[in-house]
Amino acid sequence: MPEVETGTMASIVPPTSTASAPAGQPQRLWFHLQGCVDWLLAGPLPLPDDIRNELLQQRTNKTKTFVVAVLASLLIASIAAALTGAAWAFAWMLAELVLGSTRIYLMMKAIAQAKADRRIAPNITPIWAGLTSVILISAGCYQCVGSGILPLALMAGIGLANLVGGIASRNAGTPRYGILLICILTLPFALATILSPIPFLFLIGLQTPVYTAGMIFLLLENHKILLDLHHSERNNRQMAYHDLLTGLPNRALNLKLFSELLASPPSKPRSPTSKLTVFCLDLDGFKGVNDRFGHATGDAVLVAVAKRLQASVRDGDFVCRLGGDEFVILLPNISDGEAADIARRIISRVSEPFEFASAARVGVSIGLASAPRDGVTADELLSAADRAMYDAKRRGKGGFAVHGSGAEVVTLALTAKAPALAC
Repeated sequence: MPEVETGTMASIVPPTSTASAPAGQPQRLWFHLQGCVDWLLAGPLPLPDDIRNELLQQRTNKTKTFVVAVLASLLIASIAAALTGAAWAFAWMLAELVLGSTRIYLMMKAIAQAKADRRIAPNITPIWAGLTSVILISAGCYQCVGSGILPLALMAGIGLANLVGGIASRNAGTPRYGILLICILTLPFALATILSPIPFLFLIGLQTPVYTAGMIFLLLENHKILLDLHHSERNNRQMAYHDLLTGLPNRALNLKLFSELLASPPSKPRSPTSKLTVFCLDLDGFKGVNDRFGHATGDAVLVAVAKRLQASVRDGDFVCRLGGDEFVILLPNISDGEAADIARRIISRVSEPFEFASAARVGVSIGLASAPRDGVTADELLSAADRAMYDAKRRGKGGFAVHGSGAEVVTLALTAKAPALAC
């Protein structure tokens, strides 16, 4: 069973995008470019998929910083065109208009996609558009210094400083990409000022690498702070929605999963599968294990049982621990026969001896209820499955009962060599 980190059914983007290559482009080149983008957007250390996705989404959500950067670069190009009247300045201004509009469109498209499906994929187009824009700005500012007009050179330097500050803020979650952008912006400008005939302008060029290093260090510090924040939020979610002993979803997350599964589209008409089947499980003999071997062994048994339950269900099923020795399993879109097979498998696996304490044997009684036959809300289904589970216990334990069916299949959970301990 896949672990649920945030209590949501939203999908998480894998580290490597699986986007197909556009028609007419060689596959090898496309995937090479995609690999470059994946590397640029990755952090210095491997990250869980959910945190990586949040960092990418945070970068996309900084719309004000992005729009100000686009307008600032257009302003520099316009002033350069007005002061110099040179063809390169007008070409720069036109390119800023086209590229800036394109980048804003791509940004709005990415935001709409994020709101629609909660995912941010490392797309090639906006990343290379950003690199192209930075290269264009760097070349334009180089020309501003080369024009020999001191106010224009100073304006270019101030504009670059503002852009670098925005990059350091917006790309705190993607430090490699941010560092590349900062270096592309500042280092050519430093070279231009060192080579400029304007008196003493070379001093700015000598200072620029120091400024660049300082902004890179600031970017890395912001990245560390951001990571610590996301890790803390992730740990808080883990503690709020997961059982601390077994790591399984707890009662709070169980209710969230219930709501999402019950709100999902129903099964096809006349389909033999139920929209949702619920197992209520209670361990047989667990109290005797605690009394005889101690609570440390009891905790170890619970952890081992949790792993056996996860190994017994399908991918997409959810095993939850409500407390004590009570578990709930949610099985979406499953037939009665498949549910019965999983119940038998669980009973068999749980009754197996434990390597750490072979004498600490437990069994399990299971009650089954299905939507919409036995209820359409979480409370109705849990109550129905709970009644079926107690029916299974009354009929001998170590078996399962289906709510309202009047029939029960019992599988002995314990052998004669290791009798059940009293509940």
